[in-house]
Amino acid sequence: MRIDHAYKGLTDASVVLFDDGMCDGPTLQVGEQYLMYTRRVGSGDIPSRGCTRSTHVKYADEDLKFLNGLPDARPVSSIFGRVVVRTDDYRGNDQPLAGAQVEISGTAGTYNTMTDGDGRYWFENLQPETYRVAAASNGFRMMLFGMQKPSAKVEPRGCAAVNMIMRRTWHGRIAGRVVRSNGEPAPAGIDLTLIQLEKREGKEQSNFLFGSGASTNDQGEYSFDEVAPGRYKVVMNMYRFPTGNFPYPTIYWPGSRNEAAAIAIEVTDAAVAQLYDFSLPPEPKSVRVSGLVIGPDGRPANGVQVYITALPDNNVAMNDENRPQTDAEGRFSFTALEGWEYRLRAIQSGSRSFHSGDMHFTLKDSQPSLTLVCDRPGRFDNDPVELRRQNKPEK
Repeated sequence: MRIDHAYKGLTDASVVLFDDGMCDGPTLQVGEQYLMYTRRVGSGDIPSRGCTRSTHVKYADEDLKFLNGLPDARPVSSIFGRVVVRTDDYRGNDQPLAGAQVEISGTAGTYNTMTDGDGRYWFENLQPETYRVAAASNGFRMMLFGMQKPSAKVEPRGCAAVNMIMRRTWHGRIAGRVVRSNGEPAPAGIDLTLIQLEKREGKEQSNFLFGSGASTNDQGEYSFDEVAPGRYKVVMNMYRFPTGNFPYPTIYWPGSRNEAAAIAIEVTDAAVAQLYDFSLPPEPKSVRVSGLVIGPDGRPANGVQVYITALPDNNVAMNDENRPQTDAEGRFSFTALEGWEYRLRAIQSGSRSFHSGDMHFTLKDSQPSLTLVCDRPGRFDNDPVELRRQNKPEK
């Protein structure tokens, strides 16, 4: 790309840009001019994407006015952005929020403004420093996604964009208690997920709201707060591999093993908790199972990853205890629970990868000792990397 004007950091007449696939960015076309916010990665080329304001120049009037005025500008700063309302917990569907109160605070003082009809706000002539930024509107709250309120550090003659997402403060609440088969509270840390039901094209569709999860406390209690009006299902232990500490299957309220048999919950905007309890099945017997991995050379393979899936829920082991690697003698072990079927596969990575066939195992099998042979090229069958290797012409 030819450089017509560099505002900071470049003296070259042209640069090579590459698409790193990160966030959005303008679709670059030959003969068109663009305003690019980017940086060099190490000493290499420069990405054309990234979470920036890069855009075609015909959409960059506001940015160009600011950048071209920097040489004559006073050494003060600006903070601007947009406030939107998230109207759908699953799809987002963000809409501008007009009339929201926006406040920034720093050592120099606290400043307030309101968003315009398009949800935009702007603070000018600020002293360079770090400011805390917050938005408020009656009946709404900021969505922080588990983080603190946003902040912005502005340099002399610099600016910062801080966009904020608001959500209506609903009063609906789904809560309950999870108890063991002996009536005692379930352990803390059992995950529960809310499923939003909606009609689309005449059919009811399930949307898993993974960003709105809940977990049991030490009394086995859970709670989904500020639930929007609608129809929902609740599922416990979704995608969680059963372990000795949490030996439980996926269960849909009130006690089914599949979603089709689950009962829908109707939520209104009333400030009354709706209680839905779960009863856990008896905790199954557990056994430590050992195994051996043989490499493509016919010898025990060291450092091979063994992937374990619990069926029929297809929950994949994600921790060290139940996602083992082989030791120097090619051996591995994991905790198996009675009542589950397991699917195991070994993958040996390196300059060339090999994998084993899938092995299915239950504790009903007479010998809890397994052997996996990594004799198949690639990380899995029809691995495109291996296919390219096989089809690469010899020099």
